[in-house]
Amino acid sequence: MTEHFYTQLDFTTPQGRPLIACNMVMSLDGKVTAGGRLEPGSIGSTFDLHTMHMIRSHFDAVLSGGNTVRQHPFYLGVPTELERIRLERGLAFQPLSIVLTGSGRVDAQTPLFTQAPRPPIIITSRAGAASLPGELKAKAEVEILEEAAPANIAALLYAKHGVRRLLVEGGPSVNYQFMQARLLDELFITLAPKLIGLRTDFTLAMGDDLLPQPEQAELLSIHQHGQELFLRYRFQWK
Repeated sequence: MTEHFYTQLDFTTPQGRPLIACNMVMSLDGKVTAGGRLEPGSIGSTFDLHTMHMIRSHFDAVLSGGNTVRQHPFYLGVPTELERIRLERGLAFQPLSIVLTGSGRVDAQTPLFTQAPRPPIIITSRAGAASLPGELKAKAEVEILEEAAPANIAALLYAKHGVRRLLVEGGPSVNYQFMQARLLDELFITLAPKLIGLRTDFTLAMGDDLLPQPEQAELLSIHQHGQELFLRYRFQWK
């Protein structure tokens, strides 16, 4: 089998915080959900799912928002065949799964917690922590941030959990927050040959204000597999 084009990736890690990247798949008309669904396979192919795992294999931790996790409540990890590669890179055998939730609406009985190879981290407010199911305390580590701004999240993960590379996987409001904070260093996009069209479906980043423009958005690579395109950008912010 031909080596995947993301098997070897070089990153430039910032000083004093994690390198932060985002990976998403979107349709030709720019949608990342299909009928409201935001989960692997709803837009991309099985090869895109494999690509997601290959990208994850380079990162210490993978973060998703509560809405995304509620739709796809599985550990944000890699298949067992990629664990050896991670260990050879000096990483833990599986990335940390990180859930960002303000409400604390998390189901402790989903595979994200019942089948977790490592205890996930839940980042929430004090009120959100009070709403978490009691049994989660034995399955996950809860971190309370009253102001869960991207800079505070990055600082916490860097200093306390040793995260040097953080991968963000949505949803659109979470992606938007990291872009708005000028903390997104790289963006991986799969462009899938599908049309969605629903005005109620989401785009890659969604918020209330116009996003700042990076000083440079450098296209690092472009690959084709079948009818999908795989793009990698690097951002430099003012």
